Amino acid sequence: MNNHSQTGPALPAAGLVTHKTYTVRRSTMIAGLGWLALTTACSGTAAWYILSRDDLAARLIARETARQYAYEDRIASLRADIDRYASRALLDQDGVESRVDELATRQAELESRQSLVSALADTLQSSGLVPATKLPLRARVIKPDEPIRASGVTSFAPILPGKLLQPDKPMPAPEAPPLRGADGGATGWQSGEATAEPPAKRVEATLGRLDRAMASTSDAQIAALREMDETLAATQKRLRGALAETGLDAERLAAQGGSDAGVGGPFVPVKLDPSAGPFEATLTALQPRMTSLMRLRGVIEQLPLARPMAGEHDFTSNFGYRTDPFTRGLAMHTGVDFRAEPGSSILATAPGKVVAAEYNGGYGNMVEVEHTNGLSTRYAHMSAISVSVGQMVKTGTVVGRVGSTGRSTGPHLHYETRINDEAVDPTRFLRAGAKLLGTAS
Repeated sequence: MNNHSQTGPALPAAGLVTHKTYTVRRSTMIAGLGWLALTTACSGTAAWYILSRDDLAARLIARETARQYAYEDRIASLRADIDRYASRALLDQDGVESRVDELATRQAELESRQSLVSALADTLQSSGLVPATKLPLRARVIKPDEPIRASGVTSFAPILPGKLLQPDKPMPAPEAPPLRGADGGATGWQSGEATAEPPAKRVEATLGRLDRAMASTSDAQIAALREMDETLAATQKRLRGALAETGLDAERLAAQGGSDAGVGGPFVPVKLDPSAGPFEATLTALQPRMTSLMRLRGVIEQLPLARPMAGEHDFTSNFGYRTDPFTRGLAMHTGVDFRAEPGSSILATAPGKVVAAEYNGGYGNMVEVEHTNGLSTRYAHMSAISVSVGQMVKTGTVVGRVGSTGRSTGPHLHYETRINDEAVDPTRFLRAGAKLLGTAS
């Protein structure tokens, strides 16, 4: 037995237990402890997250809800502001429209008044009552270059005669807010610069200017009527003074009136209320004076106030008692004699009808013209007669030529003025005519 060798490990003896010992390094132990700590931390964090997730979501939801409510409140406030501004804009627009309507009504009144002023001025000029140079200037009114708008258009044409205001209804034109510049910098109010005047103020200023212009036009029209009244009063005084030279009753002749040829038509009176305003009161006071003056003018146009020959001619014999050139005794001269060259034109001194055109004894060739109000004129000693009986003549119509026919000592014109076939002094009418002509010139 001792010869067999033992190559394997020695087996423990029967009944004996052998324990094996393991050795752990420190680094391995530290790594294990670290992993254990990390795992514990992750487990804790996961547990905390799971436990606190519901509370975090609730806070987030509450914050978003509060923000949403704030936005909704802001939107509601902005909508209320928009509604308020829109209501104010509508009220402002209604106010502008009402003012424009008022201006349009006043414009219509100004147009009607202007037509009356123009008609009066044309009547005075065409009738010769007042020279055109003495007529008052026409009232002036304005017309805007462009319609009035809520955006504040304020461009107007110069004030010109005969142009009347024609405003349009205001049209809303919203203003664009100031924009930022290309470099990102703010412009306008954002940069502190002065902003443009608001549209409402520009419209108000425009309407105010129009209102003042219309008031000025109304005052000019009233001033024109008053100037007409003063001019008519002076003319009326002049005409009455001229009629006084003739010795005729001016009031009676004016009441009878003159004859206007070629006028007429249906009577459509102009209704005026003197209590309506100064324009109506002035025009109402002007009408009676104008009517009286036109009647006086009509009477004067029918009177023999013109000279029977053009140019200046000397009197060779006056009206009244004189020494007869043939008998050398006292005699009554029923007219006046004018020295003139033979063949000179003899003119009618007033409009009328030829009632005699013949040779008449001592008158020689004579023409007699019958005028209104019992007046008549005679032209005697003519070398030729240029009219015929029944012919209507006007002032200045040639009725004959100067001669020496009949009871005459040489070429001259014997001129008579008669009232109801009674001879009156012709120089009274000639002086009145010269006074009127001299005042007019």
